Amino acid sequence: MLSKKVVLATDHSEAAKKLINCLDELKILGIEEVILTYVLDVQPSKILNFDKIIESNEKRLHLAKEQIEDKGFNVKIKIPVGSPAVEIDRVADDESADLILIASHGKGFIKKVFLGSTTYNLIRQSKKSILIEKYEIVDDEARVACARKFNRILIPVDFSDDSMSVINLVKELKEKAEEIILLNVIESSRFFDSLKEARENAEKKLNEIAGELKESDITEKVTIKIEEGAASENIINIAESEDVGLIIMAKRGRGNIKELILGSTSDRVAKESPSPVLLVSNQ
Repeated sequence: MLSKKVVLATDHSEAAKKLINCLDELKILGIEEVILTYVLDVQPSKILNFDKIIESNEKRLHLAKEQIEDKGFNVKIKIPVGSPAVEIDRVADDESADLILIASHGKGFIKKVFLGSTTYNLIRQSKKSILIEKYEIVDDEARVACARKFNRILIPVDFSDDSMSVINLVKELKEKAEEIILLNVIESSRFFDSLKEARENAEKKLNEIAGELKESDITEKVTIKIEEGAASENIINIAESEDVGLIIMAKRGRGNIKELILGSTSDRVAKESPSPVLLVSNQ
């Protein structure tokens, strides 16, 4: 299970401010404390009135702090100076927080941009689990898709130790999910017999996992899906067609080099999925 702390990274943009509205859902993960973090991406020696800049940001963060405390969380404010991705990760380390919550868009919000540069750098550099919120465009306004995140959960499974750690995390959720979709993607095979065998093995393993999830009383409905082709493409397509509220997947999958923090599949899903993505680290 994750620790009881989350680092909420903000850049004061309207999109990032809306992350506060999603914090209530994190109680399902056992979160009790929020480390509210704004990184000053400047060189203090080159800035006049640096103390005033710090003071101004503290005031803005204290307003957000009050909102978060009203939701029942303990809140701590951090204003590090440096590269945003590096400093956010450093705060998580210093505070022993296993989870980072960040928006998929920042100040330069563009409809065609799926992932902001800070978020992209963070998921590639950090060994922490990261929840990437996604935004819907409604009447030309960015809105966070909260309140339904843990209702329908998509879990891609490749039966590696890392992907099985996701199953263990889901078993410990504080509330029930309406439905969990277990997805295994088989790489395309030239041989019918080997493909048939792979599907049979995957179905057997997924049914075993489904049984474990039902026994843990997390959900009464577990759907199994087995697809063929590119893993990332199938995950994204299933998320769209099934209107899932959240994708929970391991940062690394089977076959990824141990030294890599992020696998190619989770990389693409994080960037292109329309649904929020929780990347679970097993490091």
